[in-house]
Amino acid sequence: MAEVIYTMPNMARNTQGEREEGIEDNYDSIESLRDQHQDYVGTEESSNTLGTVRSQQPDPVSPPRCPIRAVVVLLVLLSLTLLAGLLRFVMQNKNICMDRDVEQLLQRLKNVTEQRDSLLCKQDCPGGWNKFGCKCYQVTREWGSWNKSRELCVSKGADLVVVDSKEEMDFINRYGGDFWLGATDEASDGLWRWSDGTVLSAYNPSWRRGKPDGDKDKNCLRTAWEKTNYKWTVGSCKDASYGICEYNLMK
Repeated sequence: MAEVIYTMPNMARNTQGEREEGIEDNYDSIESLRDQHQDYVGTEESSNTLGTVRSQQPDPVSPPRCPIRAVVVLLVLLSLTLLAGLLRFVMQNKNICMDRDVEQLLQRLKNVTEQRDSLLCKQDCPGGWNKFGCKCYQVTREWGSWNKSRELCVSKGADLVVVDSKEEMDFINRYGGDFWLGATDEASDGLWRWSDGTVLSAYNPSWRRGKPDGDKDKNCLRTAWEKTNYKWTVGSCKDASYGICEYNLMK
């Protein structure tokens, strides 16, 4: 009985020791598995990192990223720009040449016209006519309306005077009086035309008070005194006055 009692504690110790040894063995196994797991994880991370680094490196076989189409478009635009500049340069030079040719032609025409005028203007006006430039002037000898005065001028191969310049108006002022001139707006009220069909500007400085001052009943042009000389004014075509006739030596 006593042997049994003494034997049991030993068995208990042995059993406890074996348990401790088993626990230590299990702990060692767990540590071993943990080390193996860390080695595996480290290996996997290294593999992933290596794969990432490799993926970031350019493929030596892949083509360059610079788009060839964009380069072609750029070259085409550059060519068109150069072509446009060349055409502009050619047209400018062509226009310069054309301007020179036109200027030379106009100069030749002017020279010919001056030669013709000089030959024709050497002619003298008939008796009773006064000469200014290449025109002859005469005052009608009858008092009458605008239409009457024009008829008298036409009967002499002339017409009521058409004033072409300030110099001509200054010459007419030498006659010193109110005379019919060859302009009317009867065809279209407010639109004044000379007897040769040319338009009389409403802004001509020869106008009395700077502009036409008539109404619908005043449709014929005449001269009137203003301060220092005679100016253009309008009056009723039925009024009575003298007229100034002219004819051109170049016709």
